[in-house]
Amino acid sequence: MKNIRCGSCSALLFKAGHGAIANDIEIKCRRCGTFNHLRPLPAQDTEPLTDCHEQPQRKHSCGSTSR
Repeated sequence: MKNIRCGSCSALLFKAGHGAIANDIEIKCRRCGTFNHLRPLPAQDTEPLTDCHEQPQRKHSCGSTSR
């Protein structure tokens, strides 16, 4: 199992086995609100690529100590 983490704050997003990501995935980080875009790699590579997108504007804090 591989830990998949947020590209912005390194919070754990989920754990995945080898080859578990077959198509593109977009997942929002529960800690910082960043949208992480994951896509599978060719067979010779072992971890998914992660692209971070800008954080959405938030009006209220959920208790997070991030910036």
